[in-house]
Parts: sequence; structure tokens; C-alpha cells
Amino acid sequence: MAVCKYHQICGLDDKVDPVSGLCILHSQSPDKDKQSFVTALEAHRKKNGNNFTGIVFPVHARFHDITFTAGTSFERAAFTEGADFSLAKFGQYADFQSATFTRKANFFMARFEGWVNFRKVMFADEAAFLATTFNDKADFEQARFVEEANFLSANFAECTNFDRTTFSKEACFSAAKFTKDATFFGAKFSSEANFEQTQFNVGRVDFRRASFGGRTLFSSRRNHDQTIAIFSGVEVDFMQVLIDAPHALTFLEADLRKCRFLDTDLRKVEFTGVDWTKIGGRSVVYDEIVPLQAGEARPWARIERLYRELKQNYEDRRDYERAGDFHYGEKEMRRRNPETPFILRFLLTFYWLFSGYGERYLRPLIWAGLLLAASTIGYLALGLSSKGGESTLALTNGWDWLRAAFYSFRVMTFLKPDDLIPIGCSKVVNTIESLLGPLLLGLFALAVRQRLKR
Repeated sequence: MAVCKYHQICGLDDKVDPVSGLCILHSQSPDKDKQSFVTALEAHRKKNGNNFTGIVFPVHARFHDITFTAGTSFERAAFTEGADFSLAKFGQYADFQSATFTRKANFFMARFEGWVNFRKVMFADEAAFLATTFNDKADFEQARFVEEANFLSANFAECTNFDRTTFSKEACFSAAKFTKDATFFGAKFSSEANFEQTQFNVGRVDFRRASFGGRTLFSSRRNHDQTIAIFSGVEVDFMQVLIDAPHALTFLEADLRKCRFLDTDLRKVEFTGVDWTKIGGRSVVYDEIVPLQAGEARPWARIERLYRELKQNYEDRRDYERAGDFHYGEKEMRRRNPETPFILRFLLTFYWLFSGYGERYLRPLIWAGLLLAASTIGYLALGLSSKGGESTLALTNGWDWLRAAFYSFRVMTFLKPDDLIPIGCSKVVNTIESLLGPLLLGLFALAVRQRLKR
């Protein structure tokens, strides 16, 4: 009689399943005797400890409130009738890599003191990690949750990895606590995802290239009488995120001052009560100011597109004030982009300098005031006479200052004054003022119109 293919684990022969070369513990036959399995499993635990690698459980696996003092391996194990690890305690590492849970996997209030490995695990039914504690690294990379994945109030004390994990139904991380780095790179949320009151304390949160196919909420939490915005104090990466369904993503009372959104379409994302970084009184995205690595260039064109999509988002929601901030950012990125044609950059610089891209109504008004004062001085210094030429206004006469200023104002406003006539070089001043004055006043009117419609 040959030994089992997993003989180094179980120490048994293949009497039960000689065709597959497997013992009662490892046989995948649905007809293997359940009582014989239970008896063999008890003997295995007494002899071999916590090594359950490759074991196929034809019965409901009951490990409720059990303490695994040594390292535990359920690698490639198959739980065909579900598993109950509620209140279980794992004193050292716990390895579930490539395991399969055909029925419900219950880890309610389980406690993992060492690192835990759920890489490539298949959860074909509900996975319950309610109030589960992970005191060391937790790795769920490429795991698949076919039904609900419930991490309500779970506590992740060390780095957590959900890279390329698939959540086919609702994923609940409500009130979960991530103390250090949490990464969801390439994770796929096909249905609803709930990060309501989720706590990200320090480190970095990575959702790069994740996809959201259902309603997803990121919201603040309450600490006594204080509201703490989600993502406060952490750096978050939502770059290249795919949003499959319109209005799928909602940020409610979120701190986005260190959130990157480059190459993510934000036109339909809902932002309510969020905080953006403020520079010069305008809201800016973190992608514009994030420190660069040595040799890294700022992607001006991509940031410009990001601002343009945010502008459209806020305009659609009739939040014109913030839409104006993002319009400012859009034009600013184009102006600062070295690949923008020189002529366009020159015009944008003029637009920025004199009116803040049509968003700053005080700026053209100040320039108009300066133009009025400079023109007044120019007329008095270079020559401004009465219509008949009987007298010329003088710099030393206070009344003449008022007359020159009034004349200058009428030139700026196209009123075509004819009681005074510029002479000599003051005609140049008149020409310049005739061109710039109406332009500045027009930019002022445009900015005021933008404000009033808001």
C-alpha cells in the first residue's frame, strides 16, 4: 500500500483514495466517510499539531474559541461545509494561502497575534471578519470574495494588503481601524463598498488602479463630540482608479489634502464637506504640490485634465465657487506646462496677471486703478490742454489733477471726452489707456458675473 502524497504532513497511507493517492484527510472525494475523517483529524492534531496543509474538510470545521499556540497552516485546505474560527486565537503565524471556503467562513472576533496569510484564498460564501483583530501583517492579496465580505470593526494593527483582491458582492469595512499602511492596489469592488467611519491612522493608503462598480462611501467618524474626517493625517493614492458606475464614489466629510487622483475620472464623484489644500485662497489637488522624486517631472497636462474634470463636477452640482478654483487650476497647469506653445503661455500669463483667469474680480479693478493714476500723471506731465488751447493743465494745480483724473476715467470708459485734448507724447498715453482701460473693465465685469451667478 502506497503512502499519501502529503505523507510528510499526515503520515498516512492512501487506503481511502488509492486512485488519487490520497489519505482520508486529503482525499477530495465527496463520498469519504465523515466520521472516519473526524477521528483521523483528532489523531492528526495530537500527533502533528497545527499543520492542516491541503486537508479537505467534508464536515463543518469547528475551531470556535480554540487557541493555536504555535504557528498554524491551512495552506490549500478546502472547507466544503464552512468553517467556524470565531473567538479563535492564533498565537503565532496563520497561513491560509490558496485555501477554499465553499460555505461561510466565520472569523468573528478571532485574534491573530502573528502574521496572517490569506493570499489567493477563495471565499465562495459569506466571509465574516467582524471585530477581528490582526496584530501583525495581514495579507489578502488576490483573495476572492464571491459573496459578502464583512470586516465591520476589524482592527488591523500592522500593514495590510488587499492588492488585486476581488469583492464580487458588498464589501464592508465600516468602523474598521487601519493603524499602518493599507493597500488596495488593483482591488476590484464589483458591488457596494462601505468605508463609513473607517479609521486610517498613519502611513499610506493605496487604491491605485482599483475599480468600483457599485455605490462606495468614504465618510468621517465621530470621537465623542468631535468629527474626524476620513483620511486625516494620511497620504492616499486614488490614481488611475476605474469607476464603472456613474455616481459610484462618494466622499463625505473627507480630508483630501493629501489624496492623489491623477488619471481618475472625477466628473461624477460626489464630494460633500471635503477639505482640499488651500494655496493663495484657491483649492488645489495634492497632485499639483506632491513632492517629486529625483528626476521626476510634474505631469502638467494630466493634472490639467484632473482640474478640468473637477471643474465640471462642481459646475454640475452648482457649486460655482469651487468650480472657479478648479478652473483657475486648469489654466494654471496649462500656463506652467513647458510644452504649451509660447504664444499661448504669454496670453495665459496676461490673463492670470490681470484677472486670475477671470476668477479674481479685485485684480482687474486694482490694475484699472493703477492705469487711471498712471494715465493721470502722464497727461499732466506730458501735456493736456483745454479744447481751445487757451491753457494747459499743470502738475502743481490741485484742480487740474481732478480734471485730468476725470478725463482719464472717461477715456477708459469710452465716453470720448472732448473738453480736453492730449498734446505731444500724451497722445501715446491716451492710446494705451483707450486700449487697456476697456479691457481691464471688461475682465472686471466678467469676474463679477462669475461671482454673481454663484
